[in-house]
Amino acid sequence: MLSSCAALLRDGKPVEFTAATYNVHYMERGIPGLVRTIKGLDADVVAMQEVLSTGGQPASAQIAGSLGYQHVASMPYVNYGSAQWVLVILSRHPIVARDEIRLGNSRRALRAVVNINGRPVEFITMHLMPLAGHIGGMQSVRQRAQSRRTEITDLLTWLGEAKRPRILLGDFNMLRGTMGFYDLDEYDLVSDVYSDADGGWLPTNSDTFPLPDDTRKKIGERVPIWLVPRSITLDYIFVSDGVSVLDTDVIKSDASDHWPLVGRFRL
Repeated sequence: MLSSCAALLRDGKPVEFTAATYNVHYMERGIPGLVRTIKGLDADVVAMQEVLSTGGQPASAQIAGSLGYQHVASMPYVNYGSAQWVLVILSRHPIVARDEIRLGNSRRALRAVVNINGRPVEFITMHLMPLAGHIGGMQSVRQRAQSRRTEITDLLTWLGEAKRPRILLGDFNMLRGTMGFYDLDEYDLVSDVYSDADGGWLPTNSDTFPLPDDTRKKIGERVPIWLVPRSITLDYIFVSDGVSVLDTDVIKSDASDHWPLVGRFRL
């Protein structure tokens, strides 16, 4: 991978590009809506999670082909009936290298090095342990948080020091601004090393996951319903030193249960 990147030319001029992260909910709502949504993002690089793969063929190949993207996919990280979930990175620019790693017990991270106007940029996507599951209770919440901490530690160890511009984008399934309550401090592990492109935990930030009504009702049984938000942030973009964030936006779409997060950056 290093030898491939060494051949790239650097002319020193500022380079601007857009990148997005999108959990596509195993294509449950159909590929046409995803194609329309991703086309509307107009992003140079798109990281996707929960991409359905059948017979070793990720469904993202159809999206990449229809929109003119190159793409790379990870090994499966979740079995879903007769199919599987994989991570995918789409790119308008040449992908010059890729690698991946298992995180924790079963999750994965996928890295693609993309040549953007002669500049090598690392894009890493992941889908960490879900925030909640079928079994509720605080013990389950803490166990899941511990799994995410292990996955994040594996990720940061694998990546090491950023020697070129690096962008982490994916479904982290963690909450910002928890201040360690209920052991939910995974966000701090990442933000201690990389900068949150969406600006931190202030409520002015857009959220990426609209809470289903039944979920809000269940939470409302424990706390006043007016305290339960209509959406939360589970998807993030983090950047290394040397990457300037120009802006970020969340695009509302009904093509998945998540909303894509897109950012514009400068090197």
